[in-house]
Amino acid sequence: MSRLLCAFVLLLISAACLAQELPTVNFKPVRELPADIPTCREGDLNINECIRQGLQQITPRMKYGISELNIPPLDPFEMGKSSYNYNSGLLQGRIAMKNVVVHGLSEGIVDKVNFRLKNRQVRMEILSHVPQMFVEGAYKADIKLNDLKLNPKGTFNVTMTNVTMRARPIGELYDNDGHTYLRLNKLETEPKIGDLRFYANGLVPDPALNDVILDFINQYWRQLYESMLPETLATWQPLILKSSNDFFAALPFDMLLTKN
Repeated sequence: MSRLLCAFVLLLISAACLAQELPTVNFKPVRELPADIPTCREGDLNINECIRQGLQQITPRMKYGISELNIPPLDPFEMGKSSYNYNSGLLQGRIAMKNVVVHGLSEGIVDKVNFRLKNRQVRMEILSHVPQMFVEGAYKADIKLNDLKLNPKGTFNVTMTNVTMRARPIGELYDNDGHTYLRLNKLETEPKIGDLRFYANGLVPDPALNDVILDFINQYWRQLYESMLPETLATWQPLILKSSNDFFAALPFDMLLTKN
């Protein structure tokens, strides 16, 4: 579940930072859990709070990674390079990013969990937030921002505060080699950002005009973010769904949620 939570938080970063791909992870089969990894019982009347506390307990530990669970170091988190095309509203064109590093994920807080299991069908709703994240990297773009054509190249950073995510994964349990595993079939997400501050050099050769463009972006970042979000989610949700299923295919679900 921790990898799933990580992926949900990373989805938010992708939407705010013009979308990055999750780095490749070599998922090795998990034979047993480390002694300090929390578990819950299937029939626990307080299972929602048990799962929430378990996720909250494991989040700070993901700062340095948990190799036994195929979880890479989380803070700072180094993301892969990627490029995306946008054609909606204020923003049109292509943006490529590389050497992106994310700080602050290990400070994430799990606010609420709603878990339902019936007839081996699993439904979850996870509400979480990160107080502040700082993202930095390099970029290159060929875009049209409103009526302004730009071919910028340089470095950037984004400071985001009160980053929240409401995620609704739906899946089913299946048996394999004496264990029960989880396969997700659907993933719905609602990412939101409280506030955002963007900086980049190289937007235009003139430093003064560069500052004017930055002022425009920081003034209207929410409109830009909302125009980018649908296309970003359409690309990202299948990637996160695959990454989550690769993770759960290596980790028996009955190790995390034990039988009565």
